[in-house]
Parts: sequence; C-alpha cells; structure tokens
Amino acid sequence: MQSNPYQAPKAALGGVDVSEETEKVRSGQKLLIYAILLNFVTMALQAAGVPLLGLLVVLAALGMSLVGIFRVASGMGSGMVVKILLVILMFVPLVNLITLLILNSRATKLLREAGYTVGLMGASR
Repeated sequence: MQSNPYQAPKAALGGVDVSEETEKVRSGQKLLIYAILLNFVTMALQAAGVPLLGLLVVLAALGMSLVGIFRVASGMGSGMVVKILLVILMFVPLVNLITLLILNSRATKLLREAGYTVGLMGASR
C-alpha cells in the first residue's frame, strides 16, 4: 500500500492526562473561577447599593464554590476533613475569596503538570 504524498503529517497527541481525577479538577476549577468572578460582582453590587440582587449573586457564588471545592478536592485526593474545613471557610467573608484563589492556584499547577493549557477561564486540552 502506497502512502499519499499529499496527506498531512500525523502528530503524536500524547502528554495530556485525561484520568477521572484530572477531569474532576478541571471541571471544579472552572466552577471556582466562576465563583471568584461572582464574588467580585457581589462586591460591586454592594458598593452600588443593590442588596437584593447582591444576595442572589452571593448564593449563586456559594453554590458554585461548594461544588467546585468538592470536585477539586476529590480530584486532588484530599480527605474529608480538608473538604469540611474548606466548606466552613466559604462562610467567612474575604477568607472565602482567599481560599478560592489558593485552591485555584493549586488546581492550575496540577492541571499544567498533567499537560493541560490553563487560561483565564480554566483548562483546555
């Protein structure tokens, strides 16, 4: 069988770890990023004097951050005690934002080591 001289070369696409744990970290990191952005929106709404809408945005950010924390912590192999501690920290103002930023940083490091490209809005293959 002859090869086609006009065929595009085939590249080796290895190097990206697509295990279940890494996928949990990837999906959880996106939720963490959205929660961080919603926390900043909440601060702007409170400064603008719109408390009711700010409350709704806070609840959405809290839900996203809790699900994101469980996904990232599960993907990183964290124990139940660490997960409970992180959930408790989500209810402390300003500490929750710092916690989300630290967890996002750790998830970014893990994803880059797994071969993902990590941008502003999360990881992509």
